[in-house]
Amino acid sequence: MSKEPGGEQRSADSSLPDSSLPDFSSQSSDGLPAFDADDGPVTLGAPSERALRRSRTTMLAVIGSAVVVLAVLALVLSQTVFRSALDDPDPTAYQTGERSAEGQSEYVPDPQDPDIAPPPPLFTQAPTTECTVPTNSNPPPSVPGKVRGGGLEYTNPEGWGDGWSVSSLPYLTEVGADSRLVEGGWYSVLNLGRVAFPENEGGYPGLEPAAVAIFQCYATTSGVLSHFGEHPEVTDYRSEVMSVDGTAAWIVQATYHFEDPSKLESSSASVVTSIVVETPNGPSALVGDVAADQPEHAQNLEDILASLAVVE
Repeated sequence: MSKEPGGEQRSADSSLPDSSLPDFSSQSSDGLPAFDADDGPVTLGAPSERALRRSRTTMLAVIGSAVVVLAVLALVLSQTVFRSALDDPDPTAYQTGERSAEGQSEYVPDPQDPDIAPPPPLFTQAPTTECTVPTNSNPPPSVPGKVRGGGLEYTNPEGWGDGWSVSSLPYLTEVGADSRLVEGGWYSVLNLGRVAFPENEGGYPGLEPAAVAIFQCYATTSGVLSHFGEHPEVTDYRSEVMSVDGTAAWIVQATYHFEDPSKLESSSASVVTSIVVETPNGPSALVGDVAADQPEHAQNLEDILASLAVVE
């Protein structure tokens, strides 16, 4: 037994607990918390409505941000890369875009255009008539500087007057003619005469058929065929009504290009002309050929046709 201050004594085996010390009586003997209870796994409950709203808001914010970024990127590209491509078009394409079809029409080739169509058969085939040569009779006398045949007369231009002797021509009588030298034995020649179709061929066929027949026969006579050739190129052809000195007429005309251009040095083409005129005493005609590629001769032809007159 011990003695404490205050004179009170306490028994060593007193059963009263001391309140100043912790009570470990309910814990395990080793002084650690008891974790050996079999509680099992914990199951989480469903998320609250508030949590769901928060998740949706976050997702929408992310999507909205992505859309804004794409829109900004597209705007930048449209103002840089795409605009530069549009502002610098190909020059040819730009000019084509400015064209307009207003006032235009579809091109339809003209089958009568000598540049794209072959000449009508009357200029290339053999004569469609017999090319009958009537008995020639002398023409009325001509005044100086003029040539007369049948009921027609023309004025000789400067450079003409070389003369021309005509023995026969298909469907013409009372023939008068003159010429101008081209080269060697080749001349530009124009004949005038009275038209004469025999009755056994049906007689006079009219202006156009007569002009065609006289043209075909002249273009295939041996004298001109020797230079034209069997298959010459034919251009600038026409067959149409006209007027001579106020009188009805028909002209057939074409340019014949020599099949062998080496025949002459100074010329390789001739204009063949046939004109039939309804003169008072029966039809009369002019027929001949003039160098087409010599300017003076070509102009002489124009002058002669302009001076052609009815003299009956």
